[in-house]
Amino acid sequence: MDKYGFFFSLLAAIFWGLTPVVEKLGLSRTAPLVGVAIRTFAIAILLVAIILFSGQWRAVTAVDARTVFYLISGGILAGLCGQWAYFKALKHSESSRVVPIAGTYPLIALITSIVFLKEELTLAKAIGTVLVVTGIILLR
Repeated sequence: MDKYGFFFSLLAAIFWGLTPVVEKLGLSRTAPLVGVAIRTFAIAILLVAIILFSGQWRAVTAVDARTVFYLISGGILAGLCGQWAYFKALKHSESSRVVPIAGTYPLIALITSIVFLKEELTLAKAIGTVLVVTGIILLR
C-alpha cells in the first residue's frame, strides 16, 4: 500500500471510529429512523453541492439504468435499512459492543459473494471467518 492509500485508510478509520460516539449522542434525543433521515438529508445536500461545484454533474447523468438500479438498491440496503438497524442498536446498547458486531458485515459479504458471485473460498477467508465468528461470541 502506498502512502496515499495508507493515509486515507487511516483517516477513514478515524472518522468511522469517532462517528458512533457522535451518533449515539445524537440518538439520545430522537428516534433512530429520524436520525437516519436527518443524516441522509445532510449528506445528500452536501453531495449535490460538491457534484455541482466540482463540475461532475454530467458524469452523474451519464450513468446507465442497471448501474443506477444496483446503486439505489445498495443505498436502500446500507443507507436506510442497515443504518436504521445500526441506530436502533446504538440507541439501546453500548457503542463499544454494537460497533464490532455491526462491523462483521464482511462475513455476510463473504458468504453472499461466494453464493451469488461465485467467488472462491480460500483458506485465509475461512480462517478470517472463524475469527469473526469467535469475536461475535466473545462480545455477546
